[in-house]
Amino acid sequence: MRSYKSYILLITAMFIAAGSFAQQGEFRLTASYAAAIPVGSFKDNVVSKTSFRGVDVNLLYGVTSKLSVGLTTGYQDFYEKYPRQVYKLSDGSDISAVVSNSVQQIPFLATARYDFTTSGLIRPYVLGGVGGQLVLNRQFLGEYTNDNTNRFAFAARPEAGIYIPFGKDSHTGINLGAYYNYIPYNKGSIDNMNSIGIKLGIGFPMRD
Repeated sequence: MRSYKSYILLITAMFIAAGSFAQQGEFRLTASYAAAIPVGSFKDNVVSKTSFRGVDVNLLYGVTSKLSVGLTTGYQDFYEKYPRQVYKLSDGSDISAVVSNSVQQIPFLATARYDFTTSGLIRPYVLGGVGGQLVLNRQFLGEYTNDNTNRFAFAARPEAGIYIPFGKDSHTGINLGAYYNYIPYNKGSIDNMNSIGIKLGIGFPMRD
């Protein structure tokens, strides 16, 4: 509980700090649809199916014409149902059941983005985020809950993509990116909740 409060206070402080720069530059909001593919022990031991239920949002402040900093958040929902078979429980007993694994991830990342060019039809960029992910991990045996773990875990995300403005002088455009979610998560046979994601959205300036 203390860790949750600490992270909430940290994120609040970051929003306040970002707001203090509002008169010095321009904020840009990018809102995207996101899909993610589990990898590593996340794929092997929890969910192997691609999640098509995600959103990604970042609010960045332009420090220079090419460098911007801010925050990233979002939501990704993973789910898979396994056929009925005999499973071994943590207490050593066996049970025959249909197992369903459900995982939701909510990131809170301090983010920096670098655009290689500010002109042209296609503008490549790289982005990096560091912070944490709220991971909601649930397992169901039939209709009964076998595991219900909520944990805030460290997270890092490198990303690369392109920005395509709607017109030569337009400040709004399409954002297409691919990223890697690195989330260490030690629990039983699980040592990570990593995934590879792609996102497609729209970026626009926050102006009066």
